[in-house]
Amino acid sequence: MRHSIFLVALVLLSATSISAQEKAPSPWTKAGFVGLKFTQSSFTNWAAGGENALALDAQFTYQADYKNEKHLWQNRVELNYGFNQTGDAPLKKTTDKIYLNSNYGFQIEKSLYLSAFLTYQSQFSNGYQYGSDNERTFVSRFMAPGYVSAGLGITWTPAPIVSAVFTPVTWKGTFVLDDALARQGAFGVEEGKNVLNEMGANLKVELNYDVMKNVNLYSRLNLFSDYMRGKEARNIDVSWDVQINMTINKWLSASVSTNLVYDNDIKFAYDKKDADGNIIGHGKCAKVQFKEVLAIGLQYNF
Repeated sequence: MRHSIFLVALVLLSATSISAQEKAPSPWTKAGFVGLKFTQSSFTNWAAGGENALALDAQFTYQADYKNEKHLWQNRVELNYGFNQTGDAPLKKTTDKIYLNSNYGFQIEKSLYLSAFLTYQSQFSNGYQYGSDNERTFVSRFMAPGYVSAGLGITWTPAPIVSAVFTPVTWKGTFVLDDALARQGAFGVEEGKNVLNEMGANLKVELNYDVMKNVNLYSRLNLFSDYMRGKEARNIDVSWDVQINMTINKWLSASVSTNLVYDNDIKFAYDKKDADGNIIGHGKCAKVQFKEVLAIGLQYNF
């Protein structure tokens, strides 16, 4: 009898131990979504007028963070591609993004980590600027430009929704792997060269916050200053992405995304005019770039 009681107790203890192990929290925090936004309009004998239109936007976003003891590893993937077509005009790209980031940190104080990061950015397909009569000029493609950044510094995580990475030693490479664009000195590379190397300091601040039920706000601000530019180091490169994702149900959502960019190496042509408004020459200068996309459609969160 005593042996039977001991055996039952041993089985119960083993089952409890296994159950506790199964319920142990995972060091991984993962979240993501895949979405497809689609709009279409068609007109036949429509007295009020109108033009057939088609627009499609596909997006994939995934975040995987690992935190265990003194180790912190943050990873994020953003893939986005969209186009539209109006009337008889050719397809025009509206959104095109590849963004990959990985950041590893080793804890030295509470919420403070020695860290290193690697970031890659580019696009999927050719980009064009369109003029009158839909004339187009080739201006970009995959890895033209492409950006690779790597740095050493510290990561600060004062709250689960906020992360700041400051790397005083950061290399930033701008790749223009298209000879025609390289000969033009596009995206800041020297004419005829394919890579622009910069060494400086980088600050990235991320916010991932549930504003209310089914409404998530993600913001990423990235600032870079090149030590090698002397006085031009004051011309800080700025990239600020904001995504607001509103989930209607498991399959339907609405989203608003904005992207603000300022890069002193990217120049835009302009006309020089006199006091009377007459064109007296041409020049190039950096400008603030801004993009906004509003979309409603299918989305699956996981």
